[in-house]
Amino acid sequence: MGVLLVLWGCSKVNHSTTQIFGHAATGLQNPNAIYHDNSLDAIRYASSLTGCRGVEVDVRMDAQGKLWLFHDELLNDETNLSGSVEEKTTDELTNGHYSTLKKEPLLMLDDATKAELSGYTFLDLKIPDILKLHEFKNALLALDLDTSKFALIVSSLSYLEEFKHDFQVFLSINEVSELTSELLANEPRLRGICIRSARITREEINFLKSINKEVIAYEVRSPKGIKAALYKNPTYLLTDDLKISLGLRF
Repeated sequence: MGVLLVLWGCSKVNHSTTQIFGHAATGLQNPNAIYHDNSLDAIRYASSLTGCRGVEVDVRMDAQGKLWLFHDELLNDETNLSGSVEEKTTDELTNGHYSTLKKEPLLMLDDATKAELSGYTFLDLKIPDILKLHEFKNALLALDLDTSKFALIVSSLSYLEEFKHDFQVFLSINEVSELTSELLANEPRLRGICIRSARITREEINFLKSINKEVIAYEVRSPKGIKAALYKNPTYLLTDDLKISLGLRF
């Protein structure tokens, strides 16, 4: 039985058209990752892998209106700093680094970083204060992002409303039931949704595709979970293990 499971886990998924992306560049909570998530080294590594179409990164705004790639609400567990990105100055974050052997520096989203994002990029916006929404939008607009190469992932309909006229936008949801008929019928600027792979079925994905909505699936780490996600054939897969996902896909 063990041999059968290994063979099942390693065999390719035929007829999948899913595009593979690095979740936070090289994966979250992946003990085998060479570089820390959302770091420049992680982005470069993901970009070097044949078949990887791009990355998803997490974006936060500091106290002075500059944008940074960082996932967690607090800096304490992952870096040499404490508190949140949102309460730190740009200089403080410039001197920050991850608590890893390589001590990768925290990464600002600026023109230099934009140039490093050579593939397609999903920017997952982490905006804890709706009062900062307009300032966050202005910071993104100042980067003059090419919307044929960048798309946003937002966490609420309010954020969708703010960004939809200037960017390609995906709505992050927890359950498919959040997608009302009214929303799907009356929101043509909603490019698609972002959802945990375990929370959506192949049939639901096919339905959304049939009405021209794209699906980003995420939170897959094991070979079994990755293969199950590829079988559902979402438009995009944000994987926490790029090598396994690319091996199963190609």
